[in-house]
Amino acid sequence: MTDSLRPRLKIHRSGLTMPINNPRFVNAAWTRGCDGFTLDLQDSVPQSQKAYARTLVQDAIRNVAQGGGEVQVRINQAYIEADVAAAIWPGLSGLNMGHTLTSDQVRLMDACVSRVERERGLRPGTIEIDLSPDSVAGTVASEDLVDSSPRVKSFGGVGGYDYALSLGVEMFTGVDAFFYPRGLGSLIARAHHKSFPLSAQVADTSGSVSDADHAYAQAVATRKLGGRRGSGLHPNVVGPMTRGLTPPPEEVAEAERVLAFWRQLDAEGEAEGMLDGRPVDRYEAARAAELLEWAKACAEMDAYKERMVAETRAGLS
Repeated sequence: MTDSLRPRLKIHRSGLTMPINNPRFVNAAWTRGCDGFTLDLQDSVPQSQKAYARTLVQDAIRNVAQGGGEVQVRINQAYIEADVAAAIWPGLSGLNMGHTLTSDQVRLMDACVSRVERERGLRPGTIEIDLSPDSVAGTVASEDLVDSSPRVKSFGGVGGYDYALSLGVEMFTGVDAFFYPRGLGSLIARAHHKSFPLSAQVADTSGSVSDADHAYAQAVATRKLGGRRGSGLHPNVVGPMTRGLTPPPEEVAEAERVLAFWRQLDAEGEAEGMLDGRPVDRYEAARAAELLEWAKACAEMDAYKERMVAETRAGLS
């Protein structure tokens, strides 16, 4: 299956991050139905295994991509050059650098990526960079980080254990301790025309990475806030994330009705109207059109993954 058949829009409703040195996780990844994967060279790989983990990247990319999901590698800020050289192979969509602190780190990463793209015959600019300023220092530096490379397309990573440690707060108390830095990061990303992994904060006091019900509730809330991206650490949450971030049939039908009503209003020269007691104007019409485009892209992604998995299974039989 060629990249030409990949959906037009980048879809990442569900994501799995996994240690690249765990073959059980990596070998089964393509069967999970996930939209995207992050192969981790960073926190989940012990210092003594860093060099060995780099030798696994090329095969791991090829393996997990068999199910149609996008593949990203998370690198260490302390080993930018070595990790980039290990990670840039066909099938990779981007790199993430956790604990991003300075624009110099990002510029070094960009230069290394450009060099390895040339060496390995990849189209220049193919590999994107996602930044995770997941600390107080990273948030303070955000204005410099966000424009430090034209490869930077996504900007986020606020929250979680690293940020909690940086702030000196407890996790899973039911209180959103990251409201301000996440909001600031979202505003900075939007102002600089970058995507931001918006995620609704649904109360979580257990910290379970396999809680399917919580994952679904968070995904639904995220979608209603305008978020389109999910990520997790356990296969149990993949399906719930995907379902929660996909518009259900009743919302698709309502969006179609709103858009049809708006087109009628527009044809009559009207700027707004009432549909079953609900005001409809160009803003509501734009929201309906975006929902329909997203629903179509989700369906395309699901069909693409299904074909990829079927082809992989056929090749193994």
